[in-house]
Parts: sequence; structure tokens; C-alpha cells
Amino acid sequence: MLLYGILEERGNNNKFNLSIGIKIMRTIKGKLIAYFSAAFLIITVLLCVYYYHTNYKLQEKQILQNADSNIDYIQSNINRMLMRCEEFSDKIYFDHQITKTLTRQYSSSKYYYNLDGDLVDAINNISLYLDNDIISQYIGGVILQGNNNNLIKYGLDADYIDIKELEKQEWFRQNKENEYVKWESMIKNESPVSMDEYKIPFVRRVISLYTGQKVGWMFVSVSPSIVKDAVKDYELSQDDILVICDKRSRCIYSNKQKFIGEELVELMETTNNEGGKISYQEQKWFPVKNHSEYSGFTIVHLINSKVFQEQSEILMKSTIMVILTMLTVIFFLIILISNLLTKPLSRIIKRMRLISQGDFSVDKTLEGDDEIGTLGKGINTLSQSVATLMEQIREEEAMKKELEYKTLQSQINPHFVYNVLNSIKIMAKLQSADSIYKMAENFGELLREVSKGVDDKITIEKEFRLLDQYVYLQKIRKKGLIRVEYNIEPGCESGLIIKFLLQPLVENAILHGFERKKGMGIIHITAQKQGENKLLILIRDNGSGMSEDEIQQLFEGKHEKWVQYNKIGVKNIQERIQILYGSQYGLTYKSEMNEYTEVRVLLPFERRSETNVEGGFY
Repeated sequence: MLLYGILEERGNNNKFNLSIGIKIMRTIKGKLIAYFSAAFLIITVLLCVYYYHTNYKLQEKQILQNADSNIDYIQSNINRMLMRCEEFSDKIYFDHQITKTLTRQYSSSKYYYNLDGDLVDAINNISLYLDNDIISQYIGGVILQGNNNNLIKYGLDADYIDIKELEKQEWFRQNKENEYVKWESMIKNESPVSMDEYKIPFVRRVISLYTGQKVGWMFVSVSPSIVKDAVKDYELSQDDILVICDKRSRCIYSNKQKFIGEELVELMETTNNEGGKISYQEQKWFPVKNHSEYSGFTIVHLINSKVFQEQSEILMKSTIMVILTMLTVIFFLIILISNLLTKPLSRIIKRMRLISQGDFSVDKTLEGDDEIGTLGKGINTLSQSVATLMEQIREEEAMKKELEYKTLQSQINPHFVYNVLNSIKIMAKLQSADSIYKMAENFGELLREVSKGVDDKITIEKEFRLLDQYVYLQKIRKKGLIRVEYNIEPGCESGLIIKFLLQPLVENAILHGFERKKGMGIIHITAQKQGENKLLILIRDNGSGMSEDEIQQLFEGKHEKWVQYNKIGVKNIQERIQILYGSQYGLTYKSEMNEYTEVRVLLPFERRSETNVEGGFY
């Protein structure tokens, strides 16, 4: 009976708690707590998942980038040391004493030459080239054989190299005629006195500086320690693998001793696929690879996936802590907010929806003396302010466009005058007074047009006439090596264009395109209709052309000392056209280096009228 009574009491308590929970859920406060809790829970989880995923990828990318930078630095150090070896061979290549030793006929009775003395001098010269040079410790042996069959040997390894066996090697036969150094795959070192089991060889021909003819060949063996010392300061995780292989995938250096001297073809082929993890020796790795075209060496750094797993575990723990902290804070904030909000909240929400739809009328029912009433007053004030502000923005945007247009005009006009004045100054030194008079006469015509204002629209014919006057000035400066050909499609003569719009583009063609050009510079200027409502003007020159980077810089308005170009003018013309007519109009460039540059100017086709229009080509 006692047990039955306890169970019955617990059942009644559960029913009571359930009824309280249902009653709470029916209130606004309960609903707000439930809804906001669910919403913030989802948002918090999503944000934390995104945080975890982003940071994991960022850490992974950072580790791989650091490894890539490090092995690139190692590759640079190795190449620098190998280039020092090549410079050493260049000194031998150009040594007159060594050339004499390889060409003199010591067995001839006609001349008396001292072979022993010449050999001593040649070896002394080789030794002198290596004195105080950092690569001296890595040069194992040097052998030179001349067409006269004389041998010059230097270094500990040189005396133990079988010349006949060396000449039978395929790589030797392929490279002994090379004029420059071509690094070969690592080979076995047969020298019993050397500490190195392998050596890195190269062979090249030796020529006479006087005749340019081949006089023999030179063989140099380099110790693999040159690679090992370049890597000695590189810090590696105990679980990582670093290998440096030659062009035949033979391992020159590795932090794992068992790989040295082995052909790691499988590893090289596995790491050829960029991105993602790879499997090697039953483990997962993240590969970072760097190949040198100069030496043919490939550096592969295998980062053990355990590194990323450890980082992932640390990041997961921190993410869980963030989630728990955010949920705790959000839960208490939801309770606090739900206690502050009352029924007028729904009216405020409804009013906000109307405002978002563009209804900025005032609703007095939202206003009151409490906090929510104050909020209602603020919403009404906001509605009025937004309506006023939108009207102000529309007016300011119109004024802004007008100011930008005037600013662009003020930037374009002085540039033209400045360049013409420079041309006049040059001509004052180069030609007689008659030419200067003619030049000044044309310039005066241009100045009169400028004084009338550059915001007018003139006909295509008129614009082409102004261009012709400007080109005349440049022809004098260029000694007549400029020719301009005009072509106006029938029906386009009365089409309107902004005054002086084309002058900076022609100026660019002359100053940049023809600056380093020899011979006649030709510019073709064509006006034609495109469709019914568009006017297309093509300006094409046969100048030096531009690269894609130079074209991009034109529209960015950047200055480069090595590009003598009116970039500010091009950028301003583009903005001027698009402010007046819209973003679908403007300039496009097309060019090929040392061939041509073509500018396409697309404008709306406007008919000639009596107002604010000047016309007539001649």
C-alpha cells in the first residue's frame, strides 16, 4: 500500500509539471523562449561548425604553405650552390693555361713543350679557383681530357675514376658535347678514399677561346653533402619524411637514411597528383612538392596526417567550449528579452514589415509611455526620417554624378594642352620659324575649341577635323612619320560625340605606340553604326602594342615609370562615358605586342540637332 501511494503521488506530480509546461508554452513568454532557443541553438551550432571547418582548413593551409615556402627556400639554396659549381667550371672553361695543356702536341719534335710544367700550372689554376670558395669542400674530383689525349686530374676522387668506363656511360656520351652544365643523376662513387658513397656528376666540352673549336671535355664530381648541408637547418617533425631526388628519382638526401641512394619512383608518381592526402607505406600523408628545372632535383615533404589530427582535436575541444558558452549566454539573454517584451511587440513587428515594403506612414497606436511605447515613437520617427533621407539620397546622387563629370572634365583638359606645349617647345629647337608658325596656327584652332568648353557635343566630322589638327602637330614632332586614315560610314556624319573625347586615345597611340617604332606610324580611325542605336569608333595603330597587364593598368589609372602612357586619361574617359550614358558603353582594348593596338569606343548614336552642336569636317 505504501509503494502504491508513492507511485500515485509521483504520477500526480508528473501530470502537474506537464500541465504547467503546456500552460507556459501557450504564453508569449514561453513561445519566445522556445522559438528563440531553437533558433539560436541552430545558429550557434551552424556558426561553430563553420568556425571549426574554416579554422581547420586554415590551419591545414597554413601548415602546407609554410612547408611549401621552406622547401622552396631549400631548393633555392641548393640551386645557388650548384650554380657556384657551374661558375667554377666556367673558370676552367675560359682558362688559357688549361686550354694550352689540352691542345699542345708534346710528342712533336718541331716544338719543345714542358708537359710536366704545364700540368702543374693547370692544376695550380684549378686549385686557385677553389681557394676560399665555399664549394671547395664539395668538389670531389675534376678530370679534363684534351684532343691530344692529355689528362688533367684534380681532387681525391680523380685518380680512382676509370676513364674508359666513364666514357661508356650513356649520360656521359649524351652530355660531353654540352656547352653548358646539365646536372645528371647521382652515381656510385668508386673512390676508396672518399667519405661519400655517391657523387653528383656533370660533363661539358672545353673549347679554345681563340678558335672556338672543341679541345676536349671536362668531368666534375660533386659531393651529395652539398645538398645535405643546404637542408641541415630545416626543422622536421619526427613523423614527417623529407626526400630530395634527382631527375631519375634516385634519393640524394632524406631524413630517413634508408631512402638514400634508392630509386623512389613510386613516391614521385604518387605525389604528381596535386591536392589531397596520399597513401604511402600504409600511412596517410599530405605531400608538398617542389621541382627545379635547373638541377632536375625534386624535393618532397610528406607531412604525417597525425599532425592535422592533433590540430583537429585541439580545435574540436575549443569549438565545444565556444558552443557551450554561447548557448549559456544566449539562453539567459532570451529569458531576459522575453520578460521585457509584451503584446505590443506584434504590432511593432507588423509595422516594421510595412516599412520594409515601402509604407512609411505614421501609426500613432504604437506610441505609449512605457519602453515599448517609446520604441513605437522611435519607429514613427524613423519612418519619417527614412522617407526624407531617401529623397535626399536621390538628390545627392544626382549632384554627385554632376560633380564627378565636371571633375573628370577638369582632369582631361590640362593634359591635352600640356602635351601640345611640349611639342611646341621641341619644334622651337628643331625647325625653322615657318614650321613653328604653322604649328602654332593649328594649336590656336584647338585652343579656341577648348575655350568654348569640352562638355559640348559635336558631329563626328567636326571631331575628326580637330583630331587632324592635333595630328598635324604631332607629325611635326615625329618628322612626318605619322599618317592617319579616316573613314566615316555613310549616315554617321551627323552623329554626335563629346568634344575632344578621341584626342587622348590618339595621343596614346602616338606617344606610346610609336615611341620606339621605326618607320611610318599609321593610325586608322573609323566611325560606323552598330545596330540602330549605337555608334562604334575604332582607333587602330601599327605601334609596339601592349601586354594584358598594361591594358589592365590603363583602366586602374596606375602609374609605372617604365610605361610612358596616358593612363589617367584613359581611366577618366571610361568613367566620363559611363557616367553620361551608362555602364554598357565605354572603351575596350585589344592588342598584340609589336603588331597593333585597337581601341573600340562604343557610344549611343545621337542624331544631330540645332542645339549645342558644331559640325563639318572640312
